[in-house]
Amino acid sequence: MRTPLLTLAVAALAVFAAACSDRERPAAGADATPGGPAALQWSSCGGRAECATLQVPLDWADPGGETIELSVIRYPARKPDQRIGVLMANPGGPGGSAIDFMKTWQAIAPAAIRDRFDLVAFDPRGVGESTPIVCHERLQELVAIDPDPETEAEWREAERVSKAFADDCAAAAGRLLPHVGTKNVARDMDALRQALGEEQLTYVGYSYGTTIGAVYADMFPGRVRAFVLDGGTDQSLDYETVSITQMIGFERALQAYLADCAAKRCALARDGDPRAAIDRVIAMAEQAPIPAPGADRPAGPGEVQLGIIAALYSKFTWNQLTGALTRALGGDGTGLVELTDFYLQRNPDGTYPNLIEANYAVNSVDSVCPRDPQAYRAMADRFAKLAPTFGRAAATGGLVCAYWAAEPDPLGVPRAAGAPPILVIATTNDPATPYEWGKALSEQLESGVLLTYRGEGHTIYAQGSACVDEIVNAYLLNLAVPAAGATCGDGPPPPGQQAGPTAAPRTEATPTRSARLAPTPAPAGAAEPPAANDGGDEGETTPPPPETDAGSGEPATWGYWVAGLLLLAMAVAFVGVGVAQARRGRPGS
Repeated sequence: MRTPLLTLAVAALAVFAAACSDRERPAAGADATPGGPAALQWSSCGGRAECATLQVPLDWADPGGETIELSVIRYPARKPDQRIGVLMANPGGPGGSAIDFMKTWQAIAPAAIRDRFDLVAFDPRGVGESTPIVCHERLQELVAIDPDPETEAEWREAERVSKAFADDCAAAAGRLLPHVGTKNVARDMDALRQALGEEQLTYVGYSYGTTIGAVYADMFPGRVRAFVLDGGTDQSLDYETVSITQMIGFERALQAYLADCAAKRCALARDGDPRAAIDRVIAMAEQAPIPAPGADRPAGPGEVQLGIIAALYSKFTWNQLTGALTRALGGDGTGLVELTDFYLQRNPDGTYPNLIEANYAVNSVDSVCPRDPQAYRAMADRFAKLAPTFGRAAATGGLVCAYWAAEPDPLGVPRAAGAPPILVIATTNDPATPYEWGKALSEQLESGVLLTYRGEGHTIYAQGSACVDEIVNAYLLNLAVPAAGATCGDGPPPPGQQAGPTAAPRTEATPTRSARLAPTPAPAGAAEPPAANDGGDEGETTPPPPETDAGSGEPATWGYWVAGLLLLAMAVAFVGVGVAQARRGRPGS
């Protein structure tokens, strides 16, 4: 899950924001900056979507050498006369397809955002449709590795499968592997900015997407208008600290799920302690894989643990976890296999995207991991003391990195000196990018501003919190910065703090609710953009309602998670776990 690699916060310079706000859109079909990358040739690719490819150097140190292709998608602003500019977005991973994400996100993003920005996404190099790294024939075997090896034979098997996976990737994409790090993704992002004819960018990054944004801001601070980093990562941490911190985050999420289950007498708690029930399921799988008649394979120890982890990313999936565990206790592991495949983004035809190999590839370049396989055994013992359920998995999951062919090009701590305010969102009980990471990122960035969301789950913007959406929208549209200490939600307080008031402070730039939501003044005669989603686009759906209690039935928002947003940001988070590579080798699903 090396979600860690999601990382660095962003910083950007909003000096030219006003000049960019009402610029005219470049001519349809070709966007370019004089002397920059070649113009993008757009073509319709379904509904309002436009698609194009951008040629960039394989090695940015040799700009005249071999090139690779990046796949790009754009949804033009629905109100061109009120257009502010381009808003890029990335769901995280690393390894999540930003194009697939955008196809969903453009339908649930607030209406005012869709009205006034061209929504643009590109699959980072090596991911999705952008010269993808494909080497996952052993994926199910890799996932099935016992996450808690206890014997020499089990460790040998974990090492064998991990090495075979790494060797397959070296054979399939050896020339590309050294060049997929986040620094090169940031360079690609700036090349796309130039090809779009934009002076500055607005950006929303989730999880590892915060790393992309932070690295970009560090490298090109004058090109940033406003960046939102939701689920930030701490690049100052080394590999081992990142790994165990993340596993502690999942332990917290598990405790929250168990407490909720016990309080509501969910199916798992009706016969006693729900924690004991989970332990029984894990023990069953250790003794022999649990038959799964509704899946193509049984639920072994790997599928059980990854299935649990997948469901802990969001409160909306707690009901699915309860059902899967209850079925497993009855001898049917189908639900846990389905959660595992959901996490891996398995397609209906049984194939998988290149999520996992891309995750390992980026993490193994962005940070420095131990290259001695024996080091992971000692690491597992240390981790188990702090995170008894998931700690050892962080070590076994990282074994692939020990055999990875490409040398690392680690990231540093982002400062974004001179950038305008950068908004960092941290959720108090985020399992994949713990609250402490987002808080640290907001402090590392010279202009970082922290928005705390007291709640459960991995990331939050445009996912049901009206308070968060209000603050973020005001920032994206009007550059209104929330006051220090801004907080939304009434869930658990930040780790180590006592519960207290949760009212969000008024923003510094706009002191009232109506002012925070007020759009940037539109050109004379233009209609005022709505502040709420109006469902105007083809195929669009209404935004998710506020969070509901797990255990009270299937939440209406479940479809959104399945469709895109967190799915992409989260899916990569765990399997790359060992690759989570230090926040520093850095990018945090």
